[in-house]
Amino acid sequence: MKSQRYDVVKREVYLRAYDYFCQNPSDYDGATFVKDLCHIPGLDINAMLHDYHCVAYNIAADFYTKWKGDWLYAKEMERTGRGQLSWVNFLLLKLIGTLHVMYANYKRGYITGQQMINFEKDYRILM
Repeated sequence: MKSQRYDVVKREVYLRAYDYFCQNPSDYDGATFVKDLCHIPGLDINAMLHDYHCVAYNIAADFYTKWKGDWLYAKEMERTGRGQLSWVNFLLLKLIGTLHVMYANYKRGYITGQQMINFEKDYRILM
């Protein structure tokens, strides 16, 4: 993360996601669309963060937070040198977005106020 010029505060967000998946490894499914863009063997940190936001903060259960989470994922991919591929991922996430929001609501319920606050904190730090 230092080589990608992440400052300490941004690293804390990623480390929180990493710690979450160390404790809950079955919640992480990796990069859905592009599985070969790993920062370290077997781990794409941008996909990890996106999964963390979807699982821990339930951002996929709301159109607004899902859009922001997908945008953040694309921006972080772009920042780490993924270029156009980041926006292809963003568009693919948008195509399945409506169905995914309905699924997330069914599976985890609506996003809570506290989950939205936690996600917005991460969003502000990373943007």
